Amino acid sequence: MKCCFKIGFILLVSSLFSEDVFCQDSLKVPSPAVSAGSLLAETNDVGIFYEFERTGGIIVHSSGFGLNYRSGKHMTGFRKRIFEIELANIKHPKEYKTYNPNIEGSKGYVFGKLNALLVIRSSLGAQSVITSKTDMGGVELRYIFMVGTSLGLLKPVYLDIREEILNTGLYETVVEKYDPKKHSTYNILGKAPFLKGIDKLEVVPGGFAKFGLSAEYGKEATKIKTLEVGMAIDLFYKVVPIMAVIKTVSDDYNPNKMFFFSFYLSINYGRKW
Repeated sequence: MKCCFKIGFILLVSSLFSEDVFCQDSLKVPSPAVSAGSLLAETNDVGIFYEFERTGGIIVHSSGFGLNYRSGKHMTGFRKRIFEIELANIKHPKEYKTYNPNIEGSKGYVFGKLNALLVIRSSLGAQSVITSKTDMGGVELRYIFMVGTSLGLLKPVYLDIREEILNTGLYETVVEKYDPKKHSTYNILGKAPFLKGIDKLEVVPGGFAKFGLSAEYGKEATKIKTLEVGMAIDLFYKVVPIMAVIKTVSDDYNPNKMFFFSFYLSINYGRKW
């Protein structure tokens, strides 16, 4: 009888251990190699957390266009810290291309433009998720706020000028820096090559801020495609002389200003890991 009791006790303990092992095995996540068809592949899983991302893209704004580079790091699952560099040109609202109607073959130029303005923006900010993707075919909405520095580069405008050779009745074309006191619509042939005057750049420092809304619509987990719209402002320490001062009967009118407000649209591509 004792022998039967010992055998029964051993079988009971063995069955308990066997059941425990079976339960543990049943809780294990199956290997992708074994059951790849029953699991979501990494490229389709919206739940995977990626810490870093980098993107680059093009910007079209109400005062010009440009390029940008952006680096981000997740601070939480729904918030990122962003570093961004942008290179963009800024046009004055009064810039209009014109031609000299009195000279055949004349080229287009902006009458009254003293300098071309190019800005290099360096900024830090944060991006937060408004609504997350529910699947890889969905769209994630985010908002972003950035502040930083705006370094303005002023390049003098050079023009092709029609100039009479002294007392000969003949004319030649010379390249000169635009001077509103000397040049008019009668002797301007058009804009000189853009690189002319690049060695005479003037630096105008300032600040920059922007707020935007972006939509990420990429269908691959490690690739990024975003469309962003927003508004931005550049504020410089002094009035930026893009256009010439206009002489009036009563006073001189300066059309230039210290700040530039714009709306922008950017398209970015990149990856995350």
